[in-house]
Amino acid sequence: MNLFAIRHGETAWSLSGQHTGTTNIPLTESGRRLAERMRPVLAKNAFALVLCSPMQRARETCQLAGLGDPAVIDDDLVEWNYGE
Repeated sequence: MNLFAIRHGETAWSLSGQHTGTTNIPLTESGRRLAERMRPVLAKNAFALVLCSPMQRARETCQLAGLGDPAVIDDDLVEWNYGE
């Protein structure tokens, strides 16, 4: 069995080093391009299960990488909220 763990693409906050946490922000253009570059590599594999965080950045990465249709949104994959 092979397991792929894919982190969401770049956001403005990940680029600046800010902690994104539960803030739901979109990918940058660079983040979108990098997610799309994963598509041909991932297309060579058959996935029995694809899990995705409900956050916008994760769902967009998943879709651009070609895994959006079979993806199951799992609320347990949201980053922890460490509070104020």
